[in-house]
Amino acid sequence: MPGQITSAPVPEGRIERLTDGYALVFDRRLDYPTAHIWDILTNPEKVPLWLGRLEPAWQLGKEYTLEMDGGTSIGTVLQLEPRSSLQISWEDQLGSESVLEWQVLSSIEGAQLRFRSRTDTADFLAEGSAGWQGILAAFASVAAGQKPARDSMETWVALRDAYAEDFDVSPTMGLVTGSGPGAQVVFDRWYRAPEEDVEAAVDAAGRRLGVGGEAEVQMTGDGEETRVTVRQGVTGSRDGTAALLAGWHMALDSARDQLDGGMPHPNLHRMAALERFYRPMV
Repeated sequence: MPGQITSAPVPEGRIERLTDGYALVFDRRLDYPTAHIWDILTNPEKVPLWLGRLEPAWQLGKEYTLEMDGGTSIGTVLQLEPRSSLQISWEDQLGSESVLEWQVLSSIEGAQLRFRSRTDTADFLAEGSAGWQGILAAFASVAAGQKPARDSMETWVALRDAYAEDFDVSPTMGLVTGSGPGAQVVFDRWYRAPEEDVEAAVDAAGRRLGVGGEAEVQMTGDGEETRVTVRQGVTGSRDGTAALLAGWHMALDSARDQLDGGMPHPNLHRMAALERFYRPMV
């Protein structure tokens, strides 16, 4: 409707900085008995309604596989206390590992569901925060006997950016914006380094990985932090676009490693995993 104002998505979780990594924490109050919430959380017939297809059911000490829209995750059930706590290790298709925990607590209103994700790095942290907010919203819908609504890509990106700004963590993923001749690969990355150092690192990484020649790279900095935006037109096939996304992703990671004093070097396995990761999105 012309003139209609849509509110920007608001982060419902919080990102906590730890001495050795980060934690993403959500607390949701739900007006249902704890037994009902535990059933939604662990019943293998109900988990697919809000999270993904689980095989086998959560069992203490046992491995599991979870098929989600975004790919396959695997792990092990680390803790399983009925109607109380579920803790699992989580490895995604890129090999990133984290520990997830759900706690079901009694409250005056019924139950409180606490979710905590623990990770060593800020990679995909803003993206994951936006994703888990949507997943927990789906959980609440299933608990209410409703079909979960799916957020649009635009809503997810806006929420990702809100988490990045509110908690000062850089976005990680690249996106494809527009369509047809106007389609572009776009990355936004933040570095805690002066602009001239970031420019040199990104340029060197781009040359090593064969990307950057046709890209527009914009940088803004305040002397301590530099924000980089990369835009490059998409001219190839779906596989070519996935390869371009993977190449830029690796280059920007390599620049970060160099700025952190590391020795960046191409990793063909990582590159192949990134291409597989991005292919369904283009």
